[in-house]
Amino acid sequence: MAQQQEAIRIPSLRAVVVVLSTLTATGVVVFLRRYRGADRTALALDLILSAALCLIAGLAWFQWRFGGESIRRERLREIGLRTGILAGLAAVAVSAGLLAVRWALDQQTSLVAQQLGLACLRALHALGLSLATGLPAYLALGAVVGALIGFCVSEAIGACARGGPGQALRSVARTRDERTSQATPASEPSVSP
Repeated sequence: MAQQQEAIRIPSLRAVVVVLSTLTATGVVVFLRRYRGADRTALALDLILSAALCLIAGLAWFQWRFGGESIRRERLREIGLRTGILAGLAAVAVSAGLLAVRWALDQQTSLVAQQLGLACLRALHALGLSLATGLPAYLALGAVVGALIGFCVSEAIGACARGGPGQALRSVARTRDERTSQATPASEPSVSP
């Protein structure tokens, strides 16, 4: 209980966001250039990329809003769960958007090529119709997976965080008090005759 009420200072997440952004940008380029829209590998890569894009957006927002501040661990977990749920729901839409762009790029290579924007809208329409029956399940799965990832990320941030202002001084004082209480034996009352 005391650990949940403990205030921690949120570390800077800029380096993590930059590294994840670089890896995700590389993945998006590979996805758009290499894979066909109906390939199973493309579908799996699409899901991973959409989750990574939403994770990057969530971490960037968290860094902007809470970077360097002190908050309680309980509040950090709550923020992680809420942001994870929203990111999981958004990942469903981002995934459909990436697939639509991929399918529109496939259309550009065919004999009957259309404008990219029109082809993308047609692909989104086709995806919307085919995903409409399973949309509640997709959203539920996205929310659950997003909540789990959000909780895990908040725990990782909490593990990397330092104690809040004065936290180090309190722990040093507590350790010093424990040492002095162990070093001085309890004195017995002296009885004089």
